[in-house]
Amino acid sequence: MKVATKFALAFLVCGVLSVLVYSSVAATREAQSMEETVAEDLASLGHTLSVAVLAVWERDGETQARELVKYTDRDERIEARWAWLDVDAGNQLAPRAGIDIVDDLRRGRARTWVTVRPSGERIVFAYLPLLRPGQRPAALELSRPLVARSRVFWTEVREQLVASTGVAAFATFLAVVLTTWIVSRPLAEVAEQARRIGAGDLSHRLPTKGSDEVSSLVHDLNAMCDQLRDAKTRADDESAKRIAALEQLRHADRLRTVGTLASGIAHELGTPLAVIAMRAKMIASGEVPKDEAPESCKIIAAQADRVTSIVRQLLDFARRRVPKRAEAELRELSERAASLLSTLARKSNVRVVVDPTSEPVHANVDAAQIEQAVTNLVINALHAMPGGGTVTVATRNTRATPPSSPGIERDCAVIEIRDEGAGISDEHIGRIFEPFFTTKGVGEGTGLGLSVTHGIIEDHEGWMSATSEIGTGSTFTLYLPRLA
Repeated sequence: MKVATKFALAFLVCGVLSVLVYSSVAATREAQSMEETVAEDLASLGHTLSVAVLAVWERDGETQARELVKYTDRDERIEARWAWLDVDAGNQLAPRAGIDIVDDLRRGRARTWVTVRPSGERIVFAYLPLLRPGQRPAALELSRPLVARSRVFWTEVREQLVASTGVAAFATFLAVVLTTWIVSRPLAEVAEQARRIGAGDLSHRLPTKGSDEVSSLVHDLNAMCDQLRDAKTRADDESAKRIAALEQLRHADRLRTVGTLASGIAHELGTPLAVIAMRAKMIASGEVPKDEAPESCKIIAAQADRVTSIVRQLLDFARRRVPKRAEAELRELSERAASLLSTLARKSNVRVVVDPTSEPVHANVDAAQIEQAVTNLVINALHAMPGGGTVTVATRNTRATPPSSPGIERDCAVIEIRDEGAGISDEHIGRIFEPFFTTKGVGEGTGLGLSVTHGIIEDHEGWMSATSEIGTGSTFTLYLPRLA
């Protein structure tokens, strides 16, 4: 419901209540005033009639005076009767008023009196004293029925309501028009501006008119737009710098990993290069018969392809790339990482295997970054197993609850790296994702590998967990949004 409509309805309700209260009070006063007016008119008529009755009584006697009263009694609206003041209250000619009124009449004072009959009808009486020296004290009693107070009340209320309803309707119409013009229209513009801000449009500004509360709201909204625009600009700049810094950090971490891999790959390259050199010398010296030369050339070409494949794999891992998400199969990615690290693992008497029960898992990720994350975790596992053992990489689909949204499960693609190393103590496991935190000896690690891995997974809208048991090993689990 619009503000103008609410205001108009509230105005109408308040107006109706006010009219009802005023009409009730006015109707009550009108009924009372009508009774007083009727009593005064009846007393005035009685005063005029009493003068005439006294004159006739003095001139023509009591009988003629009472005949005059009977003659007046022929008026259907007014009842007139002769009453003696010296008879008992139960006498037919006694006044029907109370004893206090009779006492006032004996003293020569006129009185009015209102009573209610058993039927509920209200009657007004006017008493005028008829006193003559040496004569019995008498009084002229005039009475007439009154209009019921309830009838007067509701008639007055009805008239007030009819008159007031027209005024209230006109006032309500004006209230709706003025409220729409003064309040609703500016508020609609403010609401539209709020929707633009919610959609990210901070370029539009509302014109400021007047100095009322709505104008103040518009001014504050425009100021908020300016502040949000400046804050968005600063946030974009800081985000770009942060992304650049993270990318540099990740690239540095990849280069560090490449350096670690180089020592193992150097041995891997030595064997095919030795074969190539030996076969080439044999062909050049003529030690190889002509019919065997093609076979030696095939061996040289095969070993050269092997060297090229190893070097390309290393360069692909080390090359700095712009992050780009695409559909990737995480089991294949894990197998590539295991193959890349196999030589380095053999030097540490460690086997890196992909769990044969792993299911194919598809996710929308930057394959190079996820491969870097898996490589970092496997290298950490190699460092944790100086006595040798097995590092197992497994992939699966599951449903899990993010730490940031308890109670809400999500479909996840999972990569799990399990080692058989020394484990991580409880006091350290809560800090392992902090930059530069490491439990390795001097020169063995920078403490950036887990931090970089954690950042990569967060950038992919996933999360990472670690569990460990001293003397048994550690398990690192990467949760990534699963591709539908």
